[in-house]
Amino acid sequence: EHLREIARKVQVAGVNCVALFDGDKNEIKAALSLKTNAGIPLLDSFYLNITTNCTDFQKQRGYIMSSLTNEEGNFSIAYSVMVYKDAEMVERLLRAIYRPQNVYCIHVDYKSPLEFFRTISAIANCFPNVLIASTRVDVKWGTFTVLEPELICMEELWRYRKWKYLINLTGQEFPLKTNYELVKILTAYNGSVDAGKRVVYFFFYMLSCLLPVLLEFINDCRPFVDYVLHNDTAKELLNWTKPTFVPDETFFAMLNANPQLGIIGTYKGLFFGKPCNPQDGGLIGFPKRSALLGFSQWAHFNS
Repeated sequence: EHLREIARKVQVAGVNCVALFDGDKNEIKAALSLKTNAGIPLLDSFYLNITTNCTDFQKQRGYIMSSLTNEEGNFSIAYSVMVYKDAEMVERLLRAIYRPQNVYCIHVDYKSPLEFFRTISAIANCFPNVLIASTRVDVKWGTFTVLEPELICMEELWRYRKWKYLINLTGQEFPLKTNYELVKILTAYNGSVDAGKRVVYFFFYMLSCLLPVLLEFINDCRPFVDYVLHNDTAKELLNWTKPTFVPDETFFAMLNANPQLGIIGTYKGLFFGKPCNPQDGGLIGFPKRSALLGFSQWAHFNS
């Protein structure tokens, strides 16, 4: 019923959304046929032109400018989005996750073309709750510069006091859940943090403890973000990770996997093997479960 309500409010050219959500076989067949037509790519110049009138932009691009339900309206979500290319894909992502009660921080890579930066800025300027990160970082994979923009957006989103969870994305990701479904999931989390996925292929030592490196997806509750930004232990750990390889894949996961740090909502379940004992000088354990909200499918991996 919630999907039908969205369908009644949002018009998609060539698609009868109400019939589609009702399971109409003919409409499903027609919608599937559209997948074979990639359409004409939308250039940066298109967005720079259409955003001169924000009301027209919002209507023409089909943004949902209502919270839709009281439950969603009372559950604000913060998003940090790391982007560097393809304004059309970034705008499509923003349109899918946008709700007026949420708040969004977009970091544009410092080395991105000027026109791309101007385009994303123009799109953001059409919404009071979408901001461009004030500091831009030249992001290089495997270094602290991947983690740094996340922390910049965290800092800027922190001043918006209503949001309950923060979700981080890149410009090449896309949601498989509606905002309503995300609110249901996050409500069920009841303040828990989701910040880790699975073991990759290598290990290294920290403080005499074996530290598995995690593929990272952050779904942080507000107290966790508070700890990251303002706690001295978190700052010390952050400084330690700066010269390490892919710190963005370890920093949040390490905080989440160590309940002895006392962070509200962090993981307290089973671990692979025996977690490191703080009394032995170690801080690190590895949770025996996967993140629930996010999955990354890399192009060079078959499974």
